[in-house]
Amino acid sequence: MIQHWVPARYARTAEYLFPASQQAVAGLGLRHGDVLLDSATGTGNAAVVALHHGARVIGVDSSPAQIAAARERLPTMDAEFVVADAEDLPFPTAYAHAGVSVFGIIFAHDPAHALSELVRCVRPGGPVAFTTLSADGWPNEARRILANELNAPPPPFPSVWRDPEAVGEAAANAGLETIEVRSHSLRLRLDDERSLADQVAERMGGLAAMRTQLETLDRWHQASARLSEYLYACPHFDTNTSELVDPYLLVTGRKRRTE
Repeated sequence: MIQHWVPARYARTAEYLFPASQQAVAGLGLRHGDVLLDSATGTGNAAVVALHHGARVIGVDSSPAQIAAARERLPTMDAEFVVADAEDLPFPTAYAHAGVSVFGIIFAHDPAHALSELVRCVRPGGPVAFTTLSADGWPNEARRILANELNAPPPPFPSVWRDPEAVGEAAANAGLETIEVRSHSLRLRLDDERSLADQVAERMGGLAAMRTQLETLDRWHQASARLSEYLYACPHFDTNTSELVDPYLLVTGRKRRTE
């Protein structure tokens, strides 16, 4: 995987992303006792939801720190967390009843291979769901703005699946059928009395890391002004609710019964 998240920074990001896990797991139709394989689990958002559905969860992540945080968060016999690479899952073919990855495998060196690995580990006919970020969402532009202030190249967009057609094709190539691609949005409520830049940096781990670098260079004040100006004016800011709306795609399908 490309990134290793710092749990202390990631906690509020995980809270922000949690509704996407609720959507993804809800679409799997889990039954009591089903085994769900959660690839690139992070701190276990999808596992939290799946346990409420009565499933057993195997969560995999390449970050030992994230796995440790997930184990601490969910100390139950029905959830097991393993340090492993999403592109080389340590499970036999057709191991799990269902598979999920919420903003996880898109960060792999080879997202298509990571998706194929997830599908491989699911039983034929079993459901799989995963999410991918929108290329035109505000976090992507926010990263670019802060990278520019650091005189650094903008971080690469964390997925080649930028539109419904591309992500649907990727799902089919990975071995899924009856594929559905739906648009959803995450919403970040903001306080008009505080700097928007400060608030998004507090909630998004990647932006928090860039903020720390800028503060060390005594450039955060200037960068914050530029970022806040963009956020106020961007089409994703809902002035009626003071929320930033971040679109994403949820992909669901079933593993083909014959290869």
